[in-house]
Amino acid sequence: MGIRTSLQQTRWITLGALAVAIWAVVVWFEVFELIEWTSMDYIGRSAPSGVVGLIVLAGFIGLMVAIFGELGEEEPAPESWPPE
Repeated sequence: MGIRTSLQQTRWITLGALAVAIWAVVVWFEVFELIEWTSMDYIGRSAPSGVVGLIVLAGFIGLMVAIFGELGEEEPAPESWPPE
């Protein structure tokens, strides 16, 4: 299904997923800004806990990119077997 078809058939789900992806990017930059890079404690806004948060958010953003990549596929069905 192409992006145009998915927007026509499931507009709210597609726009909701896009809003969540944008929110995740905004939160990633907020977390990056709030990290206290000189603090090496494991409690609060320290560097290790902030980096873990950034890694988790980056994984989530990567998942959202993969979902939107699948929306761009024209034909979701696999190739027939046996090949002709």
